[in-house]
Amino acid sequence: MIGKLGDKLLGVLLKEDKAGACVPEHGSFCKCSSHKKYIYSCNGPCVVSGTC
Repeated sequence: MIGKLGDKLLGVLLKEDKAGACVPEHGSFCKCSSHKKYIYSCNGPCVVSGTC
């Protein structure tokens, strides 16, 4: 649990491509809203990745 929290904090402080470790959900589907597909970013939050 401490490791996951550390990864999330590191992801917030650094750009995602330099964060190193990502949350386990990274890249998995989050939601579809207003014809936009959302996936989990490296540090946790949902981000737009295309259309659905």
